[in-house]
Amino acid sequence: MQSNRLLTIILSGAMLLPLGAMAQAASSTPDNSTQTATTPQKTERGEKFAKALNLTPEQQTELKQIRESSREQFKAIKNDSSLTADQKKAKMKELRKSTNEQMMSKLNPDQQAKFKEMRKEHRHHGRGHKGGQDSQTQG
Repeated sequence: MQSNRLLTIILSGAMLLPLGAMAQAASSTPDNSTQTATTPQKTERGEKFAKALNLTPEQQTELKQIRESSREQFKAIKNDSSLTADQKKAKMKELRKSTNEQMMSKLNPDQQAKFKEMRKEHRHHGRGHKGGQDSQTQG
């Protein structure tokens, strides 16, 4: 009887070990993904962006820092349980505006014009089927 009980405990523990490993892996993945844009898609997009705007290495570094800071702030707003959905929406809108202003301040006038055009094209491509949302915010 005791050997059956012992065997049950050992098997139960053995079955729970993989679950613990999966939970640990799942909890560490989001932290790694928010540090830098390391996915091939994000890296490729960033390189195309830098090339299209002809960014200097200094500008690339500054814009990357702005994006990383913004990403952390978005994450903090999203996870702030003291805010209502409407408050979160308003804060995120404000943060997007602030981030855009910071990024634009790092670009010269030609780059700013090109950036605005790229954003406009992206909005038309990505949201054109929703009818009018691409003109919701400008500049």
